[in-house]
Amino acid sequence: MYIIIAGGGIAGSSIAIKLIDRKHDVVVIDKKIEVCKDLYANYGIITINGDARNIEVLKEAGLHRADAALGTLYLDADNLTFALLAHSAKVPRILVKMRDPAYQEAYKVAGVSSICDMSSMFTNKVLIELESPQIKVVTNIEKGKALLVMFELPQNLPAEGIKVQDIVKDPAFATDCVFAGVVDEKREKIILPRGNDKLYPGSKVFLVVNKKGLASLGNYLKKVENKV
Repeated sequence: MYIIIAGGGIAGSSIAIKLIDRKHDVVVIDKKIEVCKDLYANYGIITINGDARNIEVLKEAGLHRADAALGTLYLDADNLTFALLAHSAKVPRILVKMRDPAYQEAYKVAGVSSICDMSSMFTNKVLIELESPQIKVVTNIEKGKALLVMFELPQNLPAEGIKVQDIVKDPAFATDCVFAGVVDEKREKIILPRGNDKLYPGSKVFLVVNKKGLASLGNYLKKVENKV
């Protein structure tokens, strides 16, 4: 894909480097000449020194042929301007980093197809890390209505393993959740678990869960860890 990124800061440059590694064609627009020179010299990323809110700069970047436009500028007002210009150029996919949730509706009107809500992500992650340190948030789903989380099964589970169906039958375990995958490093296996599959101590489990289920999951893990 041909992707234009507005902003070469930490978020923009990190995404650009990953996209280049995946063989996408990327152009980064940044007002700081030092940022542009660094990205090109160290990673070979094509850059344009200019203002991503300027239509002429965007034309130079090839906005009209872009498959996607990513707004990673610091201010939401700047990302909104970039999104509107990308939408007017009929860019199929527009993604932005949002700092202030008050801009959410404006982004939708501007044709943004995906919004990364930095505030909600940070808040959810901090609360979970503080209250349930065994659980790691991988990503938010549907604006935080659900979460993809990862946790490691406690070492005091039976060495012979425990069936998925027996885990979910436990009243303390999260309801309304979906097993997304399990990484069993000792057995070097990655599985999409079914009811009869066994999970073993130390296995890393990826689970899609809502906020209510998240609290139950934390309580379940504490119960298992404290079980003698």
